[in-house]
Amino acid sequence: MAKRKFSTEDVLRFLDGNVSEIEDLIETEDEVEDKTWTPGSSSSSNEGGENIDQRTETEEADPTVTQATKRLGRGKVKRKEKRKKTHTAESDDSTSSEVETSTATHTKRTKKSAKKKKKKRDYRWRKVDFESPDVQFDDSADETIEERSEFTPYMYFKQFVTNEMLQLVVDQTNLYSVQKDGKSINKTVKEIEQVLGMYMLMGLVQMPNVRAYWEMDTRYPKVADVMSWDRFQKLLTLLHFEDNLGVTEDAMKDKIWKVRPWLEKLRQQCLQIHPEENHAVDEIIVPFKGKSQLKVYMPGKPHKWGFKMWGRAGQSGFLYDFDICQGPADPKKEKSDVGVSGDVVLKLTSTLRAGKNYKVFADNYFTNYLREREIYYVGTVRMKRVKNCKMMEEKDLKAQGRGSMDHRVNQNGMIIVRWCDNKAVNLVSSFVGITPQSEVKRWDRKTKNYLMVPRPGIVETYNRFMGGVDLLDMLSALYKYSLKSRQWYLHIWWHSVTVALINAWILYRRDLKAQGREKDAMPLRRFQASVGSCLISAGKARVKPGRPLSSPSQSTMEEAGGKCASRCEARWSQALPILGTATKVQALQRFSTLHSHVL
Repeated sequence: MAKRKFSTEDVLRFLDGNVSEIEDLIETEDEVEDKTWTPGSSSSSNEGGENIDQRTETEEADPTVTQATKRLGRGKVKRKEKRKKTHTAESDDSTSSEVETSTATHTKRTKKSAKKKKKKRDYRWRKVDFESPDVQFDDSADETIEERSEFTPYMYFKQFVTNEMLQLVVDQTNLYSVQKDGKSINKTVKEIEQVLGMYMLMGLVQMPNVRAYWEMDTRYPKVADVMSWDRFQKLLTLLHFEDNLGVTEDAMKDKIWKVRPWLEKLRQQCLQIHPEENHAVDEIIVPFKGKSQLKVYMPGKPHKWGFKMWGRAGQSGFLYDFDICQGPADPKKEKSDVGVSGDVVLKLTSTLRAGKNYKVFADNYFTNYLREREIYYVGTVRMKRVKNCKMMEEKDLKAQGRGSMDHRVNQNGMIIVRWCDNKAVNLVSSFVGITPQSEVKRWDRKTKNYLMVPRPGIVETYNRFMGGVDLLDMLSALYKYSLKSRQWYLHIWWHSVTVALINAWILYRRDLKAQGREKDAMPLRRFQASVGSCLISAGKARVKPGRPLSSPSQSTMEEAGGKCASRCEARWSQALPILGTATKVQALQRFSTLHSHVL
């Protein structure tokens, strides 16, 4: 076979890797081979000095040789076609990959250019006087006070824990008992109310463990007489709030889907209450040390391990809105300008009506977003998050003395105040600044005397209204019994019941204050005892207290005493005294003490 010589241009085309030109060269080479081929020049046909006649004789003598040669020719053609197809596919792939790469590069460049075009708002902070806006609160009258004028503590509690919510627990618990044990536990709404009442009384009279309320030596009748220990444990084991088999995959993305229906209904009941003027947004810790992916560790809290909740509470401690912290957000989700904590505050304040001049107190910098909804803000701030704001250093403020302060105001009417007490404190506000100033008493270690230190108005306002969530935590921990359970969602549920009770008590006090009967309000301890007793008596006939209408006669007592003595003698193998000639009152007393098992 003749060899074709390639020029310099052909070699350069090979190096460039142009597939279409390589195919043309291959086809041209095949054509040249076909044209230059002669029977005498073929090495296979002229091998060993054989001519055409000899090959013909050989083919006639052995026909299999001819068939093998034809198969070799067909295989060569197939390989050539396969090679062409491979080159074509590779060219298509390279072309598509080049298009995809160019498209992706173009998309990235477009996003970068869009980010560059999107300019963030820059604030110019200057040391000028701060003009406080008109923040008069538009307080409309609460029309529901008259409806609650005759409410009892039990009815206040049912304002937040409704029969619909209890029916949800009953249905899901019975369903789960069938799924687990094959038979229904037959729980009723009255039985759920009794469990809640027992839980409240346990918080008032706390014992080392739950079983102690049923034990002989430490028995507490108000709890033990409601239901047996086995029934109580069975109900707690099967408590459920969502169908495990009927929940969708989208619903399971919510990490608290097991208790979400109950929490959402409770949240809606809390949002129906008329809100106060001042609200604090802070975190709430539900104590828990078991196994759960929602458990967090916060060393600065009294309870370091537990579930983290976000709550918006009023100055009175009433919890209006809340949500459960579910850990880091989805990384695919776009990050907001205010951060994760800022998103929480914006979400919790979104349920407040715009234009009412509500005041929100928190500890993150997102004032401008609330200002657009006419909601004013005061909170602490980290100066690293505030750009283009140069203030006096902490050491310079300390050199001026205790109580020194500095401030800056931007073009949107926000003010940042740095006040030096023991350390420098930075606060930001949209409605209160340095004035009006007041004085606070501080102890001076050097002179060992009390000093009057000036304090800006923003600090006084923050300290006065920021403690709503902390007050709620304190009230929740007073008479709350800790029931141990491996089911993590039960701890959240018990805490929600306690919060509902606290909200009911605060609403009860608010209504009495509006009616001018604030002195008649009962403390939380008595309020909880009243609600617990009403819940326990659900579905039970009331027994009228007092002495019986008739008393047993002397003969009846002697007859009963004789039967009792014979039984006791047969049981204890010793004679016991029978009632003698005593007065009627003494006989009744002796009979009741010695022979109580007969009655």
